[in-house]
Amino acid sequence: MFLTTKDCNGSGECVEACPTDAIKLVDGKAVSCITCGKCQRVCPNKAIFKNDLGGYVVDRTKCNTCGMCINVCPVSVITIKDGKLMGLCSNCGVCVAPCPQNARKPQPKRPVKMENDVVNRVNIGTNFEDCIECGRCAYVCPTNSIKFSYIEPGVCTKCDICIDVCPRNAIGPIEEGGEYHIDMQKCAICYKCLIECPNEAIVAEDLVLKINQPDYDVENDTRMISCIECKLCADACPTDALDVINKRLRYQVDKCTLVNGSDNPCAKDIEHAPCTLACPQGVLELIPESKITLEGLCVECSICVKECKYDARKFGRTTWDGEIKPNCIKCGLCIEVCPKDALWLEDGQIKVNFDKCVLCEKCAMYCPVNAIPKTTPLKVKIASGYSMLNNDLCIECGRCKEACPFKAISIDDDGNYHINNQRCIYCGACKTACPARAIKIQRNYEATI
Repeated sequence: MFLTTKDCNGSGECVEACPTDAIKLVDGKAVSCITCGKCQRVCPNKAIFKNDLGGYVVDRTKCNTCGMCINVCPVSVITIKDGKLMGLCSNCGVCVAPCPQNARKPQPKRPVKMENDVVNRVNIGTNFEDCIECGRCAYVCPTNSIKFSYIEPGVCTKCDICIDVCPRNAIGPIEEGGEYHIDMQKCAICYKCLIECPNEAIVAEDLVLKINQPDYDVENDTRMISCIECKLCADACPTDALDVINKRLRYQVDKCTLVNGSDNPCAKDIEHAPCTLACPQGVLELIPESKITLEGLCVECSICVKECKYDARKFGRTTWDGEIKPNCIKCGLCIEVCPKDALWLEDGQIKVNFDKCVLCEKCAMYCPVNAIPKTTPLKVKIASGYSMLNNDLCIECGRCKEACPFKAISIDDDGNYHINNQRCIYCGACKTACPARAIKIQRNYEATI
């Protein structure tokens, strides 16, 4: 609730500013709705609901102005004006700024107690400055936990596997950074390189071996994603088939109810497996006919680290102290997608509960303005959507218009608010700011690397 301090001189700016007429002057002091909830409890039509800010809002499509709430209001601020129920505080905070004495204040919040002041994640990661996107790590990974967005089949990616297996040292680039070639004077035509090439880039024509070179920039046109060991998959697993043992992810196929013929599987089919749906990178996949069965899970075997020719794959510690760039638009999309409820908006700032956060980087992947740091190149963008403002719920506080960074909200001559879908990018800043739940947004996403 909002409080009036002793500094109030009864000037009345807060009364005029309040969009719901929830403040009145009594003996020269501002008295307002105390958000006690009695009005909600007695409403026979369930037209009053409590919002996320702890305030109360009237759904005018359900309210018949029977007056039951007026009778129980302990501070007598609820009234009927022009056929509308008024006097309920939504905790929108519009009354605070106009007060010249700074006498209107929100009630102090209880701080969230946390044991940690940062969050850490230890995993095998990629230094993209050193990585040339050759795909060697993906080829050698025994669990298929590394994937590439685009590698054209049948062309050389300079993974050097052919060089490793050639018994005559007949393969190599013309010069550093140049095209790979086969010296047929050294070549024994054993076809070892052709057999072992993971991308089938080597072909044989009349006992002559050739390497097909790509017509695209492998390093700049290709992006890789991999399991970052956030362990969300283990959290989602309803059994102990997928578990964290000695701080490492481990999968026990005999305990998996989806692939061992259980009469009570955890999902209707493998496409709806809780573990795969929980993976923010989208690399986890259940394949019953495979020897591995659950692909995409990094088991920290470190083969990719040892095999990387450019020292781009290595063990590392990712740390986040909750810092968010100043370009954050407070849209709340990060809060919506966080699977651990570790984020919230307080006093206009995104806060992080470090005891809950697992550094899955989902918030950063969905952030429309890239205000949250991330290590993965995966990005989820809003491809299209639809936004709607319900004027039967709108309290005309103006918070949505103020919050919109794209000036997509306007007010018509009748005082009604409207959203211009030509300007709106469906980020949700207006929805997050709205204390009346009057804004609905539907989004369609696309993932890019």
